[in-house]
Amino acid sequence: MEQSQSHQSNKYRIRVSETLDRHFTDWLGNLTIIPQENGETLLVGYFSDQPALRGFLDQLWNLNITVITVERIGNEN
Repeated sequence: MEQSQSHQSNKYRIRVSETLDRHFTDWLGNLTIIPQENGETLLVGYFSDQPALRGFLDQLWNLNITVITVERIGNEN
């Protein structure tokens, strides 16, 4: 999953209920995987626009990964 950090990118923090380990690293591209003590995982990274974010969330859905929250935490504007 290639996510560019273009001038118009927004940074997001996505919390999922599953523990995602290092075998997801290649698929997640530039997203940072931050395991949580409670078994959840934070995914942090940039998405160029809303369709890119939606496409990523759809892929999580297709993998049966439960999204708990999606939060915009900053942008490059």
